[in-house]
Amino acid sequence: MEQKNTHVMYGAISGIGCIVIALIIHIAKLDTATWAGWLVYIPFLGGLVLNALAFSKANDGNITFKSAFGSGFKATLIIGIFMVIWAVITVYAFPEIKEMALEKAREGMMKQPGMSDDTMDKALEFTRKGYTTIMISSAVFGTLIAGSIFSLIAAAVAPKKPQREDAFS
Repeated sequence: MEQKNTHVMYGAISGIGCIVIALIIHIAKLDTATWAGWLVYIPFLGGLVLNALAFSKANDGNITFKSAFGSGFKATLIIGIFMVIWAVITVYAFPEIKEMALEKAREGMMKQPGMSDDTMDKALEFTRKGYTTIMISSAVFGTLIAGSIFSLIAAAVAPKKPQREDAFS
């Protein structure tokens, strides 16, 4: 029996939710606040849990942990597409974020003992040149790592009917 899928809708809604939270963080000028960056994961986790519940319901609970995880990971891939698009938009539409990130990095390096000004300048110049690549890579790998963890959580939460197999069939 083929299972009904729910990952496309929940992945798209979650991806849009993550972007909306990121945009609110930017408008509120909380881009450099470490705690604010974690807020983006609320719609991500929530969307994957809702996806797992909907996936279970759509299939009358006849799912396995593996299939629930798979549905969550497929939704993660869709969220990842949204996050990569958002990363590209951010780099070009909000160039001030790049400068704020570089300034925060400079402040962090200044607190480290033994770091020379030359080393700091080289590190910041490397970051400045590769900023777009760093942002896109972070969006891809960050989404995949978080999505894997969140998909495990969502798959554990999804109700599953035990599959009984007859011993003599």
